[in-house]
Amino acid sequence: MFTGFWHGGVIMGRTVPTFRRVIESFGMEWTDFKKALQLVDKEAFELLLNHARKHAAAGHNFPHPSPFEPIVMSILLEHEKTLCMLWDYIQEKNRGDENNDSHDAL
Repeated sequence: MFTGFWHGGVIMGRTVPTFRRVIESFGMEWTDFKKALQLVDKEAFELLLNHARKHAAAGHNFPHPSPFEPIVMSILLEHEKTLCMLWDYIQEKNRGDENNDSHDAL
């Protein structure tokens, strides 16, 4: 879709869609797939697209003929951040349990 404006008899504007629009188009291409999913999976699918939307600026700065790669990389990035947060939580929880065990021994 062309987004532009009229300027002195010439249409000026964006001829290349924003990466955010590319993500939306990507999501629309997967509509039939999404329709076949169970509700919980549909929600998860939307979360995946939201991960990609968070990194639209980075995707825009990585012009690639296939949007699939930057979209997947955005999703992987968000998953990596989640794994790191969970790992830190587990480590902190284990340190707390070790401290409680040493106090119980006294």
